[in-house]
Amino acid sequence: MGHKRYGYLPKSKIWREIVNSLGGYSLGTTEISTIAKNTLRQLQAQYGNLKNDPSINAGFEFLVQVSLAFQKNNPIKYLTEKRILDKEELSLIRLAKGAAKYKNDEVASHEYQTFAKQAAIDAINNWYKANIERGTNLFSEGIDTTAIFRKTARADGFCELSRLYFSKLTERYLKYFLEREASTKISNIKERERFSDEIAKQIDDISKHAFETAKITESFSAGWFNNHVKEKEPTDIELKNFLGVSFGKMKSELLREEAK
Repeated sequence: MGHKRYGYLPKSKIWREIVNSLGGYSLGTTEISTIAKNTLRQLQAQYGNLKNDPSINAGFEFLVQVSLAFQKNNPIKYLTEKRILDKEELSLIRLAKGAAKYKNDEVASHEYQTFAKQAAIDAINNWYKANIERGTNLFSEGIDTTAIFRKTARADGFCELSRLYFSKLTERYLKYFLEREASTKISNIKERERFSDEIAKQIDDISKHAFETAKITESFSAGWFNNHVKEKEPTDIELKNFLGVSFGKMKSELLREEAK
């Protein structure tokens, strides 16, 4: 499959504007510019590390296993055999619990593991909410959970799910590096707490920026699915290579944004 090429993906707000709306009350323009730039640079460097972390790999592999399961005639049995479900009953909550415990022993960094597991859980939850019928909610009766997750067995469903995973990872690291970088520029404890409160208020902008950045992976994800996940299970090397390319694409996207 050919990959659609982008110059620079348009953003609802560029990162510098988001940071400026957070801290303009207490910091000068020079400090704001430095915080925005350094946050992006730290995230770019982090993208180079993530592909080698077992927890990041496990979080994505969990989503691959969900997609593989719903290509089967009996997805619930498959998920139970893979120890994702603790018994042959499917629900969003049970899948989320499966993500939380999937390959728990494969950990090099507890920070990475926490971010990866929460990103996988958020990806499942957000994907599910986006794919239930309009007018229903998570607590509506008669929702066919199996039918909803069958959509992950297609290339379009899988690339949406993987984009959410990358988006949620990016969102968490943007917040993490933003707070860490700001703490070096804001010496006053009360102002630092106020800055953290502003981050919480502006989380929608941060989340949207992360989601828009992760769009760069969609075309590649769809092609990779057709070659490596459709009716077969990818190898560990294929998984790691996919993550390496995807994180590389997002790193390049942030570099393009920084240059604007």
